[in-house]
Amino acid sequence: MLIVESHNLDVYWNLAMEEYLMDEARDRGPILFLWRGGEAVVMGKNQNPWMECRLDLMEKEGVPLARRVSGGGTVYHDEGNLNYCVITGREEYQEQRAYELVFNALERFGIRAEKTGKSNLSVDGLKFSGNAFAFRKGRAMHHGTLLLNADLVKLNRYLGSMFDGIDTRAIRSCPADVTNLNLDGEDVSRSLKAAFAKLYKGSVAFEWRGEEVPESLFAPILERQRSEKWTYSSTPRFSLQLGEERVDVEKGVVVSGVHAGTPFRKLAFSCIC
Repeated sequence: MLIVESHNLDVYWNLAMEEYLMDEARDRGPILFLWRGGEAVVMGKNQNPWMECRLDLMEKEGVPLARRVSGGGTVYHDEGNLNYCVITGREEYQEQRAYELVFNALERFGIRAEKTGKSNLSVDGLKFSGNAFAFRKGRAMHHGTLLLNADLVKLNRYLGSMFDGIDTRAIRSCPADVTNLNLDGEDVSRSLKAAFAKLYKGSVAFEWRGEEVPESLFAPILERQRSEKWTYSSTPRFSLQLGEERVDVEKGVVVSGVHAGTPFRKLAFSCIC
């Protein structure tokens, strides 16, 4: 059993660490990774950023965009949002068990949460956690957000489509009314670690803060996480009407019309401005 707690606020570093732990820490048994980050918007692997967030506002206000390796919807991150990640072998993985981890941790604070929809966690009908999943090479990763004291004004400001009428097969987020749990992050981290040790018995919990990661293994993951190729060019093919022109975009680049060959990110900002 391995418990890792990050004190790095870089969203790209933390998403890269999730991947590293999934692929390279196979001999540690079940893993719990806890982290918080600075302001950022994080979308699912198969999503369209122009459909999910206000990139124009984010660019203007210095809020980074990231793409994770799991599915699910787009979420807003800041230091008031605690992220938890459970990694196990594929055969050991039980979705409900990961939810029980959160339920058990929150019971300490007198909070009775429930699963709503496909993968949300809610209290009194309001969502405080979205969850997503990734499976590869015999490993399973289940991770989710926990809104503790996040800025919900900014959450609503940055999430939403930059353009209307985007035609795509990309996964669309399912909007829901959200709430903060109004709990201290350190207290919730301690409760999650205790609940994890109790749920995943049979081995000694080893706490590690992520130091001394082999650079040769971690650096390529981090470089990809920070790259525009991963963030924008991985967007599923889409099309939309821009003024008089119908624009088709593949791998982040316009492939038809007078703007063929132009990165859509560049074209999008010129249209908004």
